[in-house]
Amino acid sequence: MTAATLDRIPVSLFGPPAARDALQHQGEAYVARAITMIRRARALVEDDRVGNVALLAQQCDRLAAHLGRYQRFKHGQIFDPVVDHGPASSKIVARTMKFDCFQLGETFAAHHARWRHLRAPEWAIYRADMIATTELLRTSMEAELRAIRQLLMISHFYFN
Repeated sequence: MTAATLDRIPVSLFGPPAARDALQHQGEAYVARAITMIRRARALVEDDRVGNVALLAQQCDRLAAHLGRYQRFKHGQIFDPVVDHGPASSKIVARTMKFDCFQLGETFAAHHARWRHLRAPEWAIYRADMIATTELLRTSMEAELRAIRQLLMISHFYFN
């Protein structure tokens, strides 16, 4: 390819197709790992393993750290570039996704804080809250991942 030919190849918001694919793969890996962590913790709760409260607390701490890394990734690598450089319609989507993400993060942080020092007598209330919160997390992350795929897929229309 000549320099003149390279100048005519449009550069998307996220770079070449390989870069977009890498971002999608990273997002999918974050979500898959989180869902695996959630599934393992839920198995303990659904089996009423009250004696595993300490293990559940460790798993919740690890999930919180993982979700924090995922949040930094998707905001820094996907949402913020769209908000800064994307077309108006995509900016609206990305801003909404950021808001929804922050709201979900607050929901999980409140759950995490509420049950950080879980005691066995609180198990029934915890169990119901944990199942509801993790179901919300799972369904929200799956929907978010679908939206991220769409943002990445149409990113070849974005030009700086």
